[in-house]
Amino acid sequence: MKLAYNLQTWRSIQTLSILLVASIISACTTISPPEQASSNTNNASSVSKNQPSPSIIIPSRSSKAILEDIIKYRSDKGMKIRSRGNQRVEMMMPMSNTSIPTEARMQYILTQTEQGWRINVRVFQISNPGSKQESVQEITQALADKLAEELALYAKIATKR
Repeated sequence: MKLAYNLQTWRSIQTLSILLVASIISACTTISPPEQASSNTNNASSVSKNQPSPSIIIPSRSSKAILEDIIKYRSDKGMKIRSRGNQRVEMMMPMSNTSIPTEARMQYILTQTEQGWRINVRVFQISNPGSKQESVQEITQALADKLAEELALYAKIATKR
């Protein structure tokens, strides 16, 4: 029974990873990340403090404008706002083709620096959301390259305005 559950969980992780990568790839163009891009910055307010999350610094934009860019981009990909604050937004999307109820969540947190606003992003897979069997797994590192490309897109948008 435990083996079957682990196999089911593994298949759900694979399916979610494939769908998230496909979603990110479909939205990204080939862009060279700006020099400010960094994937080695820890975010003190995140769930997993031990692993770095992809990040980028965007100068000369307000946090509100940056969050609006993120929300528009992710909404166009089928995600919905789960929660929002002045310097953070969490987007979610139920995943189809999974053997158990599963949803993807993306957490964007903005932190002000001397150079501008730093955006950190983390991705989570939630199995059985809202139930006693809910399981949260961070999959940010598996998608780090595609997330860095997405962040570079926000920097490119910022330079056009």
